[in-house]
Amino acid sequence: MHYTNRLSWCFEKIAHHAFYPTIQRWINRAYVKIFNVKLEEFDTLANYPTLNALFTRSLVRMRNFDKTAFHLIAPCDSVVMEFGQCQEDYAMQIKGKSYRVSDFIKTKLAEGYYFINFYLSPGDYHRFHAPLTLKVKRLEFIDGRLQSVYEKSLLKHKEVFVKNKRVVLECEDEFGEILYFVAIGALNVGKIQINFAPEVVNFKTSQILNFEPPVLLKKGDEIGSFLMGSTIVLFTKHWQYDLNEKEKVYFGQCIATHLTKIQAKNSKEI
Repeated sequence: MHYTNRLSWCFEKIAHHAFYPTIQRWINRAYVKIFNVKLEEFDTLANYPTLNALFTRSLVRMRNFDKTAFHLIAPCDSVVMEFGQCQEDYAMQIKGKSYRVSDFIKTKLAEGYYFINFYLSPGDYHRFHAPLTLKVKRLEFIDGRLQSVYEKSLLKHKEVFVKNKRVVLECEDEFGEILYFVAIGALNVGKIQINFAPEVVNFKTSQILNFEPPVLLKKGDEIGSFLMGSTIVLFTKHWQYDLNEKEKVYFGQCIATHLTKIQAKNSKEI
């Protein structure tokens, strides 16, 4: 077992332990203060009996977002660490550190795909959602390490994304294009919960699940959650992003427009 996996296993045991209520409230308050957690949209601290319950907290009410097919929304609260076009089967985990996409998602992408990396910090909302209406055709759980995906670690180490534990969802969007949604485990992220495939959280070895018929996820539906912070990577085609690197984004925020919408608008203006 890699040392980062062992550390994560130990932390997971502590995070799932329900301490005496007075002690637990102190632990929760300390965590909120250290990581500057904003609780305006969530339950009160007294209602989280463990650190894990606080980490995986759900929204008290669903956020408003654009429900049309032509706009892609952010799948999580996060920072955009890197985005751009895949080049000859390569994408960037961060500036100066590339990796082979086919090693990461076990599939060779066609030309024209873009990647976008969303980093969830320890203080972020740790659930992730469908960025548009999707049909999930295939899930691949890839076992691996739990190295940190914090910026300094990504700059220091090669191919962290490829080496880490992850869940790859192969989906079809409303335009018939294939989209890949990847949830990456990291230091202290011992498990990745997928709501429509709850057995995945207990997988110990790499496995593949095929869905026939596909699993339908409506835009904004909750896909799953992380323990602590981690990273989501999207691979999409025919979307124009309106983002900046290191920009903070929030689940439900419009981050891209489909090219057919842009083309239709441009043709009307001519």
